[in-house]
Amino acid sequence: MTTIEEHEKIAKELLEDINEKIRSNLLVDRQKIIGFAASEVATNLFAILLHKERLVEPGFNVNHWFFASKKIAEEKFSFNINKKEKILDLLVSQEDYRNKLCHGREKEAKIVNSAIKNLFELKQLIEGELNSKKEKNE
Repeated sequence: MTTIEEHEKIAKELLEDINEKIRSNLLVDRQKIIGFAASEVATNLFAILLHKERLVEPGFNVNHWFFASKKIAEEKFSFNINKKEKILDLLVSQEDYRNKLCHGREKEAKIVNSAIKNLFELKQLIEGELNSKKEKNE
């Protein structure tokens, strides 16, 4: 069973790794690692949101396969949360980037950069929702 704290630790470590590769200009060289890491960060951030909103049981894990398509994502996550459509769209896009970057031939830098941009947009959106909820509870 993964706790909120464990999800936060995983996301933080993987984000640090991605940022290290950005600083070292290794995006294209390490694109498969970035594809996996970005997908894991995305699912862990979403899991944090779901757990903090008490929409899932403590033992529930978010699997990247839940975002193989918008239809699957909507079926898995039928409840209402703020900005749900945008969050699911970004998660589905992140899964698509994972597939592009992690399988087949090396992709151009543009695709790697788009995957990272998508991740940071999702991160900002989820953190905004978490901070909004936190402010309401204070």
